[in-house]
Amino acid sequence: MRADLVGTGVFLVALAIAVPLRTERAAQILIAVISVALFAIGVTATLWAYAAALERSRVEEVGVANLYLLTGATAPPPVKRALLVSLVVQVLASLGAAAVGVIGLEDSQLNALAFGVLVPMFGIGMNGAWAARYGSYGPRVNSAAKPSNRKIGQP
Repeated sequence: MRADLVGTGVFLVALAIAVPLRTERAAQILIAVISVALFAIGVTATLWAYAAALERSRVEEVGVANLYLLTGATAPPPVKRALLVSLVVQVLASLGAAAVGVIGLEDSQLNALAFGVLVPMFGIGMNGAWAARYGSYGPRVNSAAKPSNRKIGQP
């Protein structure tokens, strides 16, 4: 949870620097590097969470929405609130910065602030990492139906 809050804070500080200096090369590089780094961490965390959830799903009923969006009773309310607010802040800040970056651009100029739209993947990955490690899930529901040997389309 701390990693998510720290990553969001780093992103917001980078945006605070890059937005007013959006035409400066150093600011463009700063926001691009931070956005891509947070994206890469998010993708790695997402894949790790998925693998961990597959292991837990042998005995517990783990859903994708539970894992990445913390639906149901997956997380206690304070944890859920902190992680989801962080994700919402990432989404809104990245979209807002990308929109601001478009203002006044010439045809040949780069909107480096648009790299920020990669950052919410970090929030999704952090949600998944938390839920895969600490999340609460119910016991696995076993289906009473037995598989059939008949072919599809035949009675």
